[in-house]
Amino acid sequence: MVTAAILRESAEMDAALPAWRRLADHSLAPAGLNAPELVMPLLRGLPGAELAVVKQGNDLLFALPIKKRRFMPALFTNWMTDLTIIGEPHLDREFPAAGLTSFINHLKSPILLHSLKVNGPFWNQLARQDAQVSILKSWERAALNLTGTYEAWAESNFGAKRRKEYRRLTNRLSEMGNFESVSLEVGRDCKPWVADLLALEAAGWKGKRGTAIATNPALHAAFKDSCQFLAAAGKLRFWKLALDGKTIASTYAIVEGDQAWLHKIAYDEAYAKFSPGVLLVLYATERLFAESGVTFVDSCAIPGHPMIENIWRDRIKVADVMIAPNSIGVKRFAMTLKAERLRRAARKIASDTYNFMRGRKRS
Repeated sequence: MVTAAILRESAEMDAALPAWRRLADHSLAPAGLNAPELVMPLLRGLPGAELAVVKQGNDLLFALPIKKRRFMPALFTNWMTDLTIIGEPHLDREFPAAGLTSFINHLKSPILLHSLKVNGPFWNQLARQDAQVSILKSWERAALNLTGTYEAWAESNFGAKRRKEYRRLTNRLSEMGNFESVSLEVGRDCKPWVADLLALEAAGWKGKRGTAIATNPALHAAFKDSCQFLAAAGKLRFWKLALDGKTIASTYAIVEGDQAWLHKIAYDEAYAKFSPGVLLVLYATERLFAESGVTFVDSCAIPGHPMIENIWRDRIKVADVMIAPNSIGVKRFAMTLKAERLRRAARKIASDTYNFMRGRKRS
């Protein structure tokens, strides 16, 4: 018997965690930024989110963190935080139609799913649904297809002059002291790595702007717990650049199935002239090429990101999609869609004006 539900209480979510982990292991497509190890500490520590599930006995066929938006337009969305930016659910690979159909038909309002991978397995399953579906926005962001070797990729990706510049920057840092590129070893404690990344982010422009993770105590605590759970599950990768033992750049990725998501990156701005962010991404890329079983990496970056798009030349097309069951009338769906487009347009004007006046960077 297949039943859909929205779990609101912590005890309900905790009870569903083992089944959610099993679902993630045999999902139709990986959904690493909604991995239970990442999301559960956030659900426990940050208010307002719920877990939409479809159950079949003791198993789950569908799982996605969602949130009810009560202002205009009133609808559901996938839960968006600084750490969870995609709307890809975990969907059982053996019974994808049953899981997705039950979820959609259980909805009492439209739902907006952000940043779905276009033409991915979930997207193709959604296209076969007897439901109302409309794309609000689509765009591309940097990605990395892991085929061949790192050496071959670097030679084809960059000209000789650029490769020489990267070597020069590395040599300059090496002249200043003991310069190292380091990976977190499997089984080692990730807490010092997490602390270094958070400290670097808080000391940089995000800290000054008030958007660093450390400026939000609840998010800060949840992120540290998430990293420990991800590491214990074998889903966390961390890389850093260190000079005389001091971390000057740090980043991490979440791995699930054959995919990875590069996420936060931070560096010591005192070394900005040496492009530590670029050198760190190159090192992370080299390690990802050596990663057994991973074939694709999503940068999770904004479109047109000036650093990552000049390094990773592959692209992933993603889209924001509104979905509703047919029980929600066509007129109501169209009105919700129109209201959301108007809200986005007004928000963009306000945001662009404010950022222009403040001289802010995009993030």
